Amino acid sequence: MPNFITDPQLDPYMIQIDESNYAVVKNVTADSGKVYQQTLGFFSKLGPAIRKIAKDDLSGKSYSSLAEYVTEFNKIEERLSNIVNL
Repeated sequence: MPNFITDPQLDPYMIQIDESNYAVVKNVTADSGKVYQQTLGFFSKLGPAIRKIAKDDLSGKSYSSLAEYVTEFNKIEERLSNIVNL
């Protein structure tokens, strides 16, 4: 049975952990209201899994410049990394 990191600061994401990798999973709500889980990727280290969450979190928004995107990415990555002191 898989184990998950379900920290409220990750919501709507969670990280599935097993003996060999980390899987980033996102809770997605369909138009029907049904919630399902979407696996976004598998990673051998926690740091890249956190970066995937930051990147995905930014994907649904538009940005007026590359600098704005990078600033927002860094804010999310720093917030999530500070949770676990990466």
